[in-house]
Amino acid sequence: MRDGDFTQEALERLFAPFRHYRHWGLAVSGGADSMALLHLAVRWQRSAGSDAPRLGVLTVDHGLRPESGAEAAFVADAAAALGLEHAVLVWEGAKPESGLQAAAREARYDLMSTAARSKGMDCLVSAHHLDDQAETLLMRLKRGSGVDGLGAMAAVSVWAGVPVIRPLLDIPSLQLRRWLQREGVAWIEDPSNADERFERVRVRRALATLESLGYSAGQLAATARRMRRAGAALEHGARSFLTDHAQMHEVGYCEIGLEAFRALPEELSIRALRMTLEAVSGGARASSLSRLERLDARLRGENWRAHTLSGCRIMRRGGVMLIVREAGRRGLGELRLAPGGSAVWDRRIAVSAAAALPQAVTVRALGPKGMSAVRARAKNTPLHVPAAAAHTVASFWCGDELVSVPQLGFHAPALAGRAGAAEGALCRAQLLCGDTFPHALPR
Repeated sequence: MRDGDFTQEALERLFAPFRHYRHWGLAVSGGADSMALLHLAVRWQRSAGSDAPRLGVLTVDHGLRPESGAEAAFVADAAAALGLEHAVLVWEGAKPESGLQAAAREARYDLMSTAARSKGMDCLVSAHHLDDQAETLLMRLKRGSGVDGLGAMAAVSVWAGVPVIRPLLDIPSLQLRRWLQREGVAWIEDPSNADERFERVRVRRALATLESLGYSAGQLAATARRMRRAGAALEHGARSFLTDHAQMHEVGYCEIGLEAFRALPEELSIRALRMTLEAVSGGARASSLSRLERLDARLRGENWRAHTLSGCRIMRRGGVMLIVREAGRRGLGELRLAPGGSAVWDRRIAVSAAAALPQAVTVRALGPKGMSAVRARAKNTPLHVPAAAAHTVASFWCGDELVSVPQLGFHAPALAGRAGAAEGALCRAQLLCGDTFPHALPR
């Protein structure tokens, strides 16, 4: 095979592992890497048979340069020439003065994941390649990352519930460019790729110097791959510990035995802690490794009562560690549900309102006011739920009237009477635990 060629066998190795995704959203900016992804994916699809996935193209116009609109149009023409549907997604609103690349990346994936869901795409496909992987490892090494950070980018990750696949991670950028040149495929050079104000550009140029000393992009990417393998093994160990020693309750709090937690090696206890915080908080932005390490050290001590991290409150109750959702100073937000509507509240609880409801309801955290109403209705019946956890469950309100708290078994009979329905049939709430805790315990 000539340098830069992609045989049918090579294409099959790249793309076939992901063919179980049936509708791909190709992320194409018009640069060399993404144009190579576009044409390679189409070439593979056309030879892969009748069960090949459907392809669509998504382009984000960040509006950061005057040329961005024309570049999006360039991709639209390329997609049309290949017979593919194409959508331009515009990043609107004010742009930050600092951290621009990180903000642009977050906006890009938010826009694409939203578009993917609306178009029925079950994955996004990114053109990240071997050089990107090596650069990512170096950037994270500078920050003192642990095993997961040094694993760089995974072949499959998830953004806002949408899988992001990266079939080109083992392919050098130079090979992609040589293939495009040989095939006569045009691309656009983004001037920001030469702007040394951005860290990745500086790292890319430093990598050229490192290669002269024997530190090749291929070797760095291989290290990242081995780190991911080690990380997967550690993740399995932490998950097994949580299966045996943690209890996630459907109200949304988790209990872990302190003695078993402290007996874990630090790497496993830190991972178990991170996984639990993510599950209880609904996947809130993960805290830095250094903060998790500090919290882990404190939890191993004896003289502590409560800590907060990652949108959670960690409390001690005898020999048990109790992790609950923290409302925070700004509260957990509200959402309005029309009759027959459904949504996810606080990224962790699926809520729905029956069509028989006589009016729309507002979903928000129960809070002290709602808790008083529940206790008044329950009278002498114990709730068997820690108050700190009960305060952040999903509650349904009509104006100032609390009408339902499904996770606590509270339903206002007057509302059911007006709707001509049984108590508990009008408002529903279910905890979404994710893969870490597939089965929540009833309260």
